[in-house]
Amino acid sequence: MSSSDPSRLGGGTVSGVALAPDGAVLLAGAVLPPYARWQQRVVAAILDNAILAGVTWLTLGAGSPHPTLTPGYGSVGDAAWPNNPLILVPIGALVVLLVLQALTGWTPGKLVVGIRVVRERSSGPAGWWTTLVRWALHLLDAVLLIGYLRPLWHAKRQTFADTIAHTVVVQDLPDLSRRPRIAVNSAALVAVVLGLAYGCVPISSSRSEPMTGLGGCGVDGVGPALTSGDIALGGSVSTEQDRRLWTVHEARTASVTAVISWTSEPSAREVDYRINVSVRSPSAHEAAPVSRSWDIGTGQGDDRSADGGFTHTRTVSPDGDVHVADVEIADPEAMAALGTDLLVDVRLIADGEVVAECGGSAAG
Repeated sequence: MSSSDPSRLGGGTVSGVALAPDGAVLLAGAVLPPYARWQQRVVAAILDNAILAGVTWLTLGAGSPHPTLTPGYGSVGDAAWPNNPLILVPIGALVVLLVLQALTGWTPGKLVVGIRVVRERSSGPAGWWTTLVRWALHLLDAVLLIGYLRPLWHAKRQTFADTIAHTVVVQDLPDLSRRPRIAVNSAALVAVVLGLAYGCVPISSSRSEPMTGLGGCGVDGVGPALTSGDIALGGSVSTEQDRRLWTVHEARTASVTAVISWTSEPSAREVDYRINVSVRSPSAHEAAPVSRSWDIGTGQGDDRSADGGFTHTRTVSPDGDVHVADVEIADPEAMAALGTDLLVDVRLIADGEVVAECGGSAAG
C-alpha cells in the first residue's frame, strides 16, 4: 500500500483522526484506507467459513462440525467432534487461513470482498501472534453477538477483538501487476465458490431396503414360564446420499428388529421377564457389539408397555398368558460402526435364566 503526503489531502478531522476527502484515514503520515463496512465483514466471514465447511464435508462427510474463523458463531451446531484423524485436514485449513491473514491481512473471503485486517497503528499485517489472539478473542464477540454487531456503531468499526488486539479492518486490495492480480483474485474466487458448493449446497436423498438372511426360530416349551414360543428376526438398511458438485458421500446404517411371542402358564405371573438383543460384526476385530436389554417384569393382568424401541403386550386368560414383544435397535451412530453385515442374538430371560434364544446373520 502506498503512502501519500497528508499536506496534499483536505478533509478535516473526525474524533481527532484526519480524514482524506474519500473517507480514508491519515495515520502517521500515511493514508489508511476507509474502514470496512459491517456488511463486507459479514460476507467475508460467510465465504471463509464456507471454505472450512467444504473441506470438512469432503474429508469427514455430512454432520461433522467445522472449524471457524469466527469462534462461537458459524460452526455446525453442537455436534461432537469425530474421533477421526482426518479432522486434522479442516483444522489444517483453518491454520492456513489464519497464516494468510497474519502475513498479508487477506483470506480468500476477504480478498473477494475487498477488505483486509491490519494493525491499527501501522497499517501493516497483524502478524501471527496478534492474529491468533484476535481469533481467540472473537469468543468475547460471540456473547449475544454484541461484539460481532459492534462495527455497526463503533467509530473505527471494530469488534471487541479488534479493539483489544489493536487491529482494524479496512477496504483494501493487493497492489499487484495485472497478471499476478488476476491469478490471486481468481484463486480466491475459486476457493470461495467451491467452499459454498461443498459446504452449503447439499442435494440429499435416502432410501430404505430390508435386510436379507435373517429368519426366525420356533421355541420349545421349557416349563411354566414358557410353554411355547416363536422369535422372528428382521431389519432394514437405510442409505443416505449427500451429493455436492461431483462428489457423493454415502452412509449406510442398519437397524435390527425382533418379534418375540410366547405363552406361559397362570402360575408364572410372578416370573420376572427380560429381553436382551445383541448385534455384532462377523469380524472379531470390528467395533464392539451393540447390546440392548428391556425389562418386562411381572404382571397379574392384561397390560401394554412401550419404552425406547420396545413394546410388550400381555394378554391374560384362565388357561395361560400370551406375550408379544417387539424390539428394535436403531442407534445410527453405534450401528454405523458395525456396518451392514451383522450377527444378531435374541434372548428371552425369565428370573435370570435364558428360556429362549435365537440367532441369525444379516446382510445389507
